[in-house]
Parts: sequence; C-alpha cells; structure tokens
Amino acid sequence: VPLEKAQQEAEKYNLMLPLDLGARGSCTVGGNISTNAGGNMVIKYGMMRDSVLGLEAVLADGQIMTSMNQMLKNNSGYDLKQLFIGTEGTLGFITKAVLRLREKPKSTNTALLAIDSFDDVIKILKYIDKGLGGNLSAYEVMWKNFYEVITKTGSNHTPPLPGNHNYYVLIETSGADQEKDLDHFEKLLEMGLENKMIKDVIIAQSESDRKKLWAIRDDVEQHYQEGPVKMFDVSMPISEMENYVLEVNKRFSCIWDNYKCVVFGHVGDGNLHLIGGVGTDNVDEIHAMEECIYEPLKPISGAVSAEHGIGLEKKNYLHISRSETEINLMKSLKKALDPNSILNPGKVFD
Repeated sequence: VPLEKAQQEAEKYNLMLPLDLGARGSCTVGGNISTNAGGNMVIKYGMMRDSVLGLEAVLADGQIMTSMNQMLKNNSGYDLKQLFIGTEGTLGFITKAVLRLREKPKSTNTALLAIDSFDDVIKILKYIDKGLGGNLSAYEVMWKNFYEVITKTGSNHTPPLPGNHNYYVLIETSGADQEKDLDHFEKLLEMGLENKMIKDVIIAQSESDRKKLWAIRDDVEQHYQEGPVKMFDVSMPISEMENYVLEVNKRFSCIWDNYKCVVFGHVGDGNLHLIGGVGTDNVDEIHAMEECIYEPLKPISGAVSAEHGIGLEKKNYLHISRSETEINLMKSLKKALDPNSILNPGKVFD
C-alpha cells in the first residue's frame, strides 16, 4: 500500500497518518515499517514505530506471528512487533499492520525563514518550539547550496526568498484554531526578526502557497540532473551538525578539486541528508566519498542511518554507530529467527 494512499484514506475520516516524506507517492507502508521511516513530522509525532500498534509477520520457518494489537498500552510480555520494525525484513516478512491514526489538526501554518548562522538555526528551533507550546510539527533546514539549485533560473520553482542567505528553514505548526494560531505564529516570527535571528521570512497565505514551499524542500531530484550523485542519510546531536558538515567538506576538498556536497534535512530531530558527487560513479571514488561522510560520525556518536536503513551499502559502516556487543546481539537474533538466512540475506550484516 503506497503511503500516500494510506494518508488519503485517513483523510476521508478527518484523521491523519502522521508519517510524511517526499517519496509519499512511491514508498509503501510496509517499507516504511521495515526501515522505521521518519520523514517531516518526527519532531511532533515520532518515527514510524510510534504509529504501529500491531502487526502480522511471516517467520522464516513459515509460522505466522499475529500480534494485531489495537491498544496503546500492552505490556503483556515482550512487545514482539518491535522485532520487525526497522529490521529491514531480515527477521520476518510483514503482511499486515494496525496503524495509529491521529486527529487531523484544525489549523496549519507554514513559513520559510532565511537565517545566516547555524547558531541562530538552533536558537530559532528552541525559541519556536517553546513559543508554540508543543505545536511545532516540522522544522526542515536547507543549506544555501540546496536552495540555490532548487530555485535557480530555469528550475521548477520561483524563489520565495532571495538566495543570499546561508540557511533556509521551513517551519510548520499544527493546532486547533486557525485565526488565533496564525496570529500567535506571526507574532513569534516578528519577534525573531526584531531580535535579528531571522533575516527574512515568508508565511504561506493559502494551501497553494504551503504546497509550493514544501515542493522546494521535496524536490531532491533536481540535484540528480547535475551529474552522478549519491544520497546519504545520517543523524547526530544537533549541536554537532555545523562542525560535522565542515569536516565532511574538508575531507572532500583534500581528495577532489571539484565536488558536490549539498546538505538539507530534518534538523529538528537530528537528521541530515547529504547529496554527494565527485563527477564519477566509479566504485573506488564512491567508497572514498562514503568514508568522508561516515567516518566523522564516530567521534560525535552519530548514526550512519537515521531513517533509510542499512541494507547492503551501509553494512560495512555499521560498526561506526553500533558497538561489537550490539552487533553480536543482532546476529544472535538473526540466527535464532532465521538460522538459514533466507530472509533478505546479506542485508544489515553478513
């Protein structure tokens, strides 16, 4: 079932499935569960794991493990569904799921902010989250090099703000009263402008405006038109992000004179996406690029996968984010549930 179809079905009952990502039209709910997908609203609603109440999975020996729980609280022994969420189909094949839907917000307000320092990106996150009292539902950050490509002349988008700032932050709130919430939102942003943390801002005045702002954030494909590139998905403490990006660029520049390292992501929940390119898809060059991006994560206790999973490509870097004890325990679970390694063999680890 495509994620977008599940979202549309929920909307028919004035409810929402609080998982949303740019690939909503092509990704599937089963795939989202198997990788514990995150997306744009993790800061308020959590990962896919938080929207799964129960599931059914087929085990390697053919047994069907049915745990179609419909309750928020159920501590009757082990919560077995967790074995299949985020484990990429290596422990069982998910065939059914019970999803937790939420009430659809009665108000939504969206704004794009221009900010010049990463310190202010962090300050605005804290300031807005506190000022909204828990109603912040998205905090997406685009580095200048992401925004420039997406809004350049000849692209699919008209730049809503000038492209001379270092960071562009897409903020969305959800609440219960459109008029009151918008008034409060505008006052918060006005104070941010007065305090010079925000350099410029545009607020969506309609659903059409809102979709146009999100289309800029979601149009990752534009970057694939500029030569061979690869997408990376990492996470780390927010306080480490600026130095991490600087370190990655430093490593790139030591190897390649011309390279691409575009950054954007779900900064509100510590998740960055990087689009890397070095002018070739040669295996050795791609491996060198991976090392530039993954190795700086170890000293800052970062993760080589925030929401995309490990699969085949990241398994050689799993040790950067997980200890030997953790990896051995994962292997023990795999051996116990799939001794012949017939479920998604070779994924996560050998």
